[in-house]
Amino acid sequence: MGKWSELPKEILHLISVKIDNPFDLIHFRSVCSFWRSSSLLKFRHMTSLRCPLPLDSGGCGDDCHILSSRVYLLKSPYLDCPRYWLFKLQEKENGELILHSLFLRRNSSAYRCLYPSLSLDLLDCQIVELAQEHVACYSEWFELFECVSKCEERIGVMGLSRENNGFMILGKLSFNGLAMYRSVDKRWTELEITPESFFEGIVPFKGNFYAIDRTGRTIVVEPTLEVNTFQRSRPCDKTRKRWLVMSGDKLILVEMCTKSKYDFHIPNIREKKIWFEISELNEEGDDWDQVEDMDGRILFLEHYCTFSCLATEIPGFRANSIIFMDLWAGSNSYEYESILVFEFNEQGVRSLRDIPEYIELFPSPPGWVISNE
Repeated sequence: MGKWSELPKEILHLISVKIDNPFDLIHFRSVCSFWRSSSLLKFRHMTSLRCPLPLDSGGCGDDCHILSSRVYLLKSPYLDCPRYWLFKLQEKENGELILHSLFLRRNSSAYRCLYPSLSLDLLDCQIVELAQEHVACYSEWFELFECVSKCEERIGVMGLSRENNGFMILGKLSFNGLAMYRSVDKRWTELEITPESFFEGIVPFKGNFYAIDRTGRTIVVEPTLEVNTFQRSRPCDKTRKRWLVMSGDKLILVEMCTKSKYDFHIPNIREKKIWFEISELNEEGDDWDQVEDMDGRILFLEHYCTFSCLATEIPGFRANSIIFMDLWAGSNSYEYESILVFEFNEQGVRSLRDIPEYIELFPSPPGWVISNE
């Protein structure tokens, strides 16, 4: 093929069908009028992942489904407004895309936030997808109060193969322990893991699920439902909370530590008492190897989603830092105070409000975002 503009119409259409990012489709259609006329008119609605719970597990019918969100970094060339913006788009069951505030789980219908339905001026802008978030939503019957409650749980999601739309889900949901749903089986299978525990992190990595519980025990769940456990657990005398994060091509364990449990539960002294430790997965040794830094990356620790990016992606961003939600913040806390920053070359933890260049990453939509309302 001599020129990209001479690609057959059928090939262009097939390419547009494979694009799973709405912003990539916009850029694809903007190349020229021929590409625009040969591709999808708009981003296709992705079929909601449904995974009905068995009735004997405490679930209430077949309403269990997965809400998917994507985290984006938008880079703007305009000098008179924030040049970088982190935001999240959530796709609802009906295909509607909802703008979310990162960390605060707010959208256009919650807390009277001024996040209108909007369009983005994408001319000269670059949009990078940083992460995908999956949350299981279901109804659960509470016998004690004789009522139905709407629940959300963190899960791990992984595709079965590139040839089909099959998927696997690993999570606790209303089960006593971990369970896996495979779309090919159309049912949940509870895993035999003893003793049962609360798993703080679940992520897919290189074809398997990795999960770590509050005791520091790491398990590996294969698509065949085989479960393996690391022989050694991470010491838990100083660890208060754990996350699993994909960092480049590595899987890392992030541990929030304090010298005593008493320190962990007192908010007003957290700046002096909390620190983080980082370990990389050692696949050959089924263990975690502690490291001193994060290869120039920044880690973002949300309740339902963890991800990382290189500090060079955002000039002025400090490498080897962690941005996370204040575990003690109340619902009325000032939003920038409830987002905390830990830097490995600094002492203590600071709030986002104390670092002006970081605040620009978490604004309401900047001025060049065009409202449709």
